[in-house]
Amino acid sequence: MALSLSSTMLLYKLSLAFSSQNVENGTSDNEGSDTGDDIVFDIDPSLLVDCEKILIGGMIGKGSYSLVFKGWYEGHPIAIKAIHPQCKAKFEREVKLLSKIQHANVVKFIGASVKPSMVIIIELLEGGSLQKTMNNIYPITFSLEQCLSYALDISQAMEYLHSNGIIHRDLKPGNLLLTKDKNNIKLADFGIAKENICDEMTCEAGTYRYMAPEILSKDPLPKGVKKSYDHKADVFSFAMVLWSMIKNQVPFKDRADLMAAYDALHNLRPCLDDFPEDITLLLQSCWMEDPKLRPEFKEISEILITILHNIYTRKINGLASIEVVEEVDSKSEEELSRAQHTPTSFEFKHENETVKPNGETDGEPQSGTKTSFSNLVEKKPKKKSKIKRFFSSCSCIAF
Repeated sequence: MALSLSSTMLLYKLSLAFSSQNVENGTSDNEGSDTGDDIVFDIDPSLLVDCEKILIGGMIGKGSYSLVFKGWYEGHPIAIKAIHPQCKAKFEREVKLLSKIQHANVVKFIGASVKPSMVIIIELLEGGSLQKTMNNIYPITFSLEQCLSYALDISQAMEYLHSNGIIHRDLKPGNLLLTKDKNNIKLADFGIAKENICDEMTCEAGTYRYMAPEILSKDPLPKGVKKSYDHKADVFSFAMVLWSMIKNQVPFKDRADLMAAYDALHNLRPCLDDFPEDITLLLQSCWMEDPKLRPEFKEISEILITILHNIYTRKINGLASIEVVEEVDSKSEEELSRAQHTPTSFEFKHENETVKPNGETDGEPQSGTKTSFSNLVEKKPKKKSKIKRFFSSCSCIAF
């Protein structure tokens, strides 16, 4: 049952009063507390919505400091991200950041409200998260083309963010949302994103299994000391996401979350056996230990477009060759059919046998005779079977 937002203040206070789940969720965010009750929100009034127009439904997700509900605003379906009361600074930063972003592959910001609870209103992506979809179809995997198409959506979104001085810092399947038709991906959750990319970032921000090695420290840093890394950390995370999509597995699945991050720190990477060569080269370049050697997302997008173009070109050529074979077979059948019904064709009985124009009888076939029309017909299903297998291999995963 949907309730108006103002009537659910108690529900929000109870549901959001949870302790930090960073370790349990395999995430880390050492930003420090921003609980200050003295924070006065500096949010443009035009970004705030009337909470009386919001209806809230059931919970559809949760993060390390937020809960996400399905809802409706002025009759339109929305996603409502309710922020933990102790994260006021994060809330304000995310609202300001999302309000500036306009890209086809980033969730659309609708508005925010500070009373009765801090909530961010975004468009509802009915396809759910990429992680949830992967879990639902396991152990089936996406087709390679679908993985690359999703990867291109992600890369173009990240290219846009980096060109506008924004680093996401938590790129993972759980923060990637699918459209209703499952054809496209949009990037979500900018809770720990940073503007004005610089070399001084907070240590260990992100999700351990997808975290770049330069973010994690082998030894604890003194309080207040920053770690030096930049936007190339997102490129590493992208590589781990692409690998995860292709395999439909989490990276280092047999390791605990924190140990998976330490594996990456010690230059261990997921296995690339059986990966196509061009995909292998792309992944290896994106998860290089030295961030400076990793490509920019502009380059990654260009590589993905080239790989997809090559795949589709091979398929088109394959289809064209099949059509040619089918056309030749069709003409052969037509010529044989005409030959059987021409005035010169005849049959007569001779000693209880049927003699045909080529001298063949209904008894034992003569040596060296041509393949009969009936034999050609019997061979046709094999041809169709090959075509069926070809299209089967071309098809994407069905949801």
